[in-house]
Amino acid sequence: GGLVGNVLAIAEVLGGSVLVAGMAALLITLVSTFIVLAATYRGGAALRRMAMVASTGYAVPGTMLAIGVLIFAGSVDRSFAAVTGDGRASLLLGGVGILILAYLVRFQAVGYGAVLSGIRRLPDNMMGASRVLGNGFTSSLRRVILPLLSGSMVAGGLLVFVDVMKELPMTLLLRPFDFETLATYTYQFAKDEMLEEAALPALMIVIAGLLPVILMNRMLRRTD
Repeated sequence: GGLVGNVLAIAEVLGGSVLVAGMAALLITLVSTFIVLAATYRGGAALRRMAMVASTGYAVPGTMLAIGVLIFAGSVDRSFAAVTGDGRASLLLGGVGILILAYLVRFQAVGYGAVLSGIRRLPDNMMGASRVLGNGFTSSLRRVILPLLSGSMVAGGLLVFVDVMKELPMTLLLRPFDFETLATYTYQFAKDEMLEEAALPALMIVIAGLLPVILMNRMLRRTD
């Protein structure tokens, strides 16, 4: 009974971890792609500088970033409660949304760097050549640029996924009650020196980090 309960608990934690990491990876990849495309094809120097500033969260300690996100989320929730007239109304605090927001700020640099490196490998005249052939701007993005960027987008998403899976300080501070990730679940046992119980979720974090690396290696072999 104890073993079955342990396995079921870890399976539930794994499911929550994968869901949150997947949502964060998808959102960060989409936002990063939008920023890179806007800065490259529609923006001047000011927008490019803003894009670089938006990617500095990786350099800030997770605990400090979590406190900043908490202050921002509290302000948003107070404004939301004032608008709705419901003092208990909440958009971010107490839910998974605040975690996703924190991951977005923290790991934006990872997704941005991957997509930016991909677009820098494209010929400078790629967009111009597509426009000369009669494609509009949106059509050129959809038919030419995005397909060529897809590998970099997937790589960036996988890197973000791994980072989110093993992120601990922000998750400990911002997670909803009764919500665990593999990192927090492992930490709860490790801090009490229950190393046997911590071993399996810790191993799953390692496996979660290895699988995307294997996928990326296969992708690189196909492109060679």
